[in-house]
Amino acid sequence: MAVPRSSLPERCARLACDLHPSRILRGAVPLMAALSLLLLTLSRLPWIAVALATPLVLLIAAFEWRRAGRYEGRISTSERRWYWQPKGGAKREFRLCGELTLWRWLIVINGRDLEGKRLRLVLCRDGADAESWRRLLVALRYS
Repeated sequence: MAVPRSSLPERCARLACDLHPSRILRGAVPLMAALSLLLLTLSRLPWIAVALATPLVLLIAAFEWRRAGRYEGRISTSERRWYWQPKGGAKREFRLCGELTLWRWLIVINGRDLEGKRLRLVLCRDGADAESWRRLLVALRYS
């Protein structure tokens, strides 16, 4: 006699992926800032507008540089729940919300923790070893 599939216990894979800051993401920030400044100088904007926009571009680049360094920690799953634990921080459970970007070299995770705070993780391929990266991609695709 066959047992109905709905009465069988579901299998839940466990994942633990250690992440460190990506050199690719950190290298892209100064490149984007340089390109933005080049576009500003080549534009036909008045020089005062260029002078006012330059510190803004540099401030945003510094902010993004710091943010790219914060993606260090561990992402894990247990019992169909997702957890993010930044290095030296507390483990936070979060739920996936919004769209996920899942490319072979880039993952963008949008989520909210149980308190409703937004969590966005931008992860690049060089931030994890090959096997952990592959397992993370598979787990996100099928979650």
